[in-house]
Amino acid sequence: MRRLAKLLVRLFFRRIEVEGLAELPADAPTVLVANHINGLVDALLLMATLPRFPRFLGKSTLFRILPLWPFLKLAGVVPVYRAKDGESTARNEGSFRTCRLLLARKAEVALFPEGISHDESMLQPLKTGAARIALGAAVDDGVPGVVVVPVGLSYDAKARFRSRALVHAGPAQDADRWCGGYRGDPHQAVRAMTAELAERLSAVSPTYRSWVQATELRQIAEIVDRTADAPADGDVDLARLEVTARNLADAEESGRRPQQFDALRRAFTEYERDLALLGLSDEQISDSNHPGRRSLALAWAATRVLAALPAAAIGALVHVVPYQIMKRVGAVPTNESIKATVKLLGCFVLFTLVYVVLGVVVGETWGPWAGLIAAAGAPACGYATVRVAERVKRIGGVMAGTRVVRQRRAVLATVLAHRAAVVDAAGSVLGPD
Repeated sequence: MRRLAKLLVRLFFRRIEVEGLAELPADAPTVLVANHINGLVDALLLMATLPRFPRFLGKSTLFRILPLWPFLKLAGVVPVYRAKDGESTARNEGSFRTCRLLLARKAEVALFPEGISHDESMLQPLKTGAARIALGAAVDDGVPGVVVVPVGLSYDAKARFRSRALVHAGPAQDADRWCGGYRGDPHQAVRAMTAELAERLSAVSPTYRSWVQATELRQIAEIVDRTADAPADGDVDLARLEVTARNLADAEESGRRPQQFDALRRAFTEYERDLALLGLSDEQISDSNHPGRRSLALAWAATRVLAALPAAAIGALVHVVPYQIMKRVGAVPTNESIKATVKLLGCFVLFTLVYVVLGVVVGETWGPWAGLIAAAGAPACGYATVRVAERVKRIGGVMAGTRVVRQRRAVLATVLAHRAAVVDAAGSVLGPD
């Protein structure tokens, strides 16, 4: 399951960043809690990136989905029964008992305490299951050293193929501090632990007043961080971007420096207007400041495109029909948190079927070895297609930006001045009191 999860998420996401995972306990009984904003993709991402393979709790209705059933069993998912699904919640006693037995064996139990996968801009109210499991193991079963770890998951465009993801683990905390209270008043201790878990999980998860605020502040953060880092590939680190955007959100919510924040918003609006009039992105404007680096990046990208072109052409021929089918199927769900799950699992099933059929057809025509090579080589060619398409898009964007900048060089100084005003205004908001 770990190998499969790594394969799926590495194909779906262009880049996966991790923060704080090296600090996770290596052999302590661990209850891991994560925010839940991207359906089954959240679980796959954790399976692929966590140092230890987690045993997840998952809603019992997932086991009714026939294609998922064998993978849930293979991953050792522990079912959770919900009243709103028409299930008896009394059955959860057995699930919690299984989790406590796992913790006694120093395993890592993972769950999404919000209880739902959602599209909201902030963490939803947590259920008490994580606290009940941790304290039940530590006190009722006498398991020593139980720790609880919050892990935040962030995406720059969670439903889009070849987007980016961030896995950010917070510090582990011993469950011991609540054990005394749990012995005296279990319900109060569980509520207190759940409230603190919510605070700690919010600290590593995307938390904004609204998606309008989140979108605006992330765009400003990207301008600021791209100026500071000047990444060669145009991609600002998602971890750094989230920190900057969250700091901006905290400053706005606190009411600190309202005049500076108003100035930041005006500068950003003016710069956005410039970009819209020119038909350019901030990445293209930033590239115009580094012509030498831009030329070198273009030459290297073009070389790699030419080298991969034959394999990419085969990959495009094999995958174009199933990809277009899944592109349309993936657009059907209205819930953004489900779209990536549909796309990822749908492509896995449909592409695997295509590879099998291709291997059989080629094998019957040219022999079994040829069929095996065709079936095994098709995924590699498909990946080459994806990488070539990304590089061609990057090349096209840089060339288009260069052309527009040359044509509108007279206004470039003004646009760069407006961009600098955004960076300066953000610095005033984020600077020390």
